Amino acid sequence: MSEEDNGSPQETLEGLTIKNFTITDEFISVMRDLPCRDLAKKLMEVPKGVIFALEDETPVGAITAREFLIATMNGDNLQEMVTEDIMNTNIMEIGMDDNISEVIQKISKFAPYAIVVKDSEGAFRGYFSPNDYREALKRLGL
Repeated sequence: MSEEDNGSPQETLEGLTIKNFTITDEFISVMRDLPCRDLAKKLMEVPKGVIFALEDETPVGAITAREFLIATMNGDNLQEMVTEDIMNTNIMEIGMDDNISEVIQKISKFAPYAIVVKDSEGAFRGYFSPNDYREALKRLGL
């Protein structure tokens, strides 16, 4: 459940924000120039999650096993490639204080590959995962 939920009274939909979800799990971060052979090892640490490629502590790409499969199907030599060569850059940014109903609408409209959460100063704080999305739909009664 949520990091902020301490058994408080029933939350209201208007007050339900990204802060009410656990966004610090299901991902790890690496630098965008990490060799793919090392990236593959890191991917084993988050088999159901995502790896974010960072530049100056900002996510610029996302990697799952899917990117390795695509590169393999394309005949790419992964032994000679780095993270930025295979990462998916379709990333949506949302804020910690964003209302969950509005976030769900944005996700439906833009269909991002991954969703990163930033604080009010723009610092990367977490990942709004597919599990978080399903939990949000359930909490919204959808």
